[in-house]
Amino acid sequence: MSKRKKRGKNSSDLTLGGILVVVLLALVAYFFDFDELNVDDILNPEPVVVARAGEDWYEIYFTNPDCGPEEGRRGGLDETVAEDMRTAELQVDVAAYDLDAGPIVDALVELAERGIRVRVVTDSDNATLPSINRLQRAGIGVVEDNRSALMHNKFIIIDGRFVWTGSMNLTSNGAYCNNNNFVRFDSPELAANYRAEMDEMVNDGGFGPTSSVNTPNEKISFDGVLVENYFAPEMRLAPLIARSVAGAQSEILFMAFAFTHEDVGEAIMERAANTVAVRGVFETTGSNTPFSYFPVMQAAGFEHMQVRQDGNSRLMHHKVIIVDRESVIFGSFNFTASANDSNDENVVIVHDPTFASFFVEEFETVWNEARP
Repeated sequence: MSKRKKRGKNSSDLTLGGILVVVLLALVAYFFDFDELNVDDILNPEPVVVARAGEDWYEIYFTNPDCGPEEGRRGGLDETVAEDMRTAELQVDVAAYDLDAGPIVDALVELAERGIRVRVVTDSDNATLPSINRLQRAGIGVVEDNRSALMHNKFIIIDGRFVWTGSMNLTSNGAYCNNNNFVRFDSPELAANYRAEMDEMVNDGGFGPTSSVNTPNEKISFDGVLVENYFAPEMRLAPLIARSVAGAQSEILFMAFAFTHEDVGEAIMERAANTVAVRGVFETTGSNTPFSYFPVMQAAGFEHMQVRQDGNSRLMHHKVIIVDRESVIFGSFNFTASANDSNDENVVIVHDPTFASFFVEEFETVWNEARP
């Protein structure tokens, strides 16, 4: 079964005090040459697109992995996603590293039979799956990346308005065996970002670091809630994530399937050294290697830092960082060099305590199941 969270609008306005703080930070950075502050970014910020925000502009879902026999898997997030896809009237786009979930494949075939335009992009490593062959037999165009690095995205666009994105591969194991998140946004502005990425892959064969930087709406405001959206590797996301982490004042919580990138790891270590509370759960597989930050953080000796290995016998597949219970960083992006430099990935950052509260609840569930 999937755990469903649904919340609507929240608001916060930029006050005169906030503007003064920005100006002050810019002046401090100018006169004292602080490397961590980018004066140009402060004085010339990226434009923020103001979007309609109704009562249900996002829905947050988490898997509840019990990993029963495949023939008995019912009522999971794959079925929720499939039913939403069936509401399409014009077009459904799917970018999926791995795609074998029966309900989702069934829905895509049904859509194609109804005359709905369906496009699928997948990674070459998974392009010969029986599920992919079935889609192709139904006349659905499937594009693969044809390279050694990964097309690691997991997103769905419905009718140019609704976007599903997060950590969940569109597989039976992703929905029923692994800890995952998948968030549904009702936003034409956000959908335009993912549509640009999809067009780039399908129409231009644009994969990897040489693909275009063409995201139209990197920053969107939903009634005062700032949402950021970025794509790798055309944009290096690890430094961006590290800057978000470096702003933590009280607490950092994270769940990491893979965590080896120094930019993100050292940003967290620096905050822990400055009495910011840090708790993190690592997927057990690979976490004891010399490249993982699990042994590094275990041995750091910071009073305010605690890390655990996950308790799921399959995979703890989240890639989530929660900063001060106010901002959530999530998506397909593992905290690794390959994600930063080579793989096609996406990240969403939502700055809202209400939104963050549901990820905090999921973190506590995973934390309590993890091994101390």
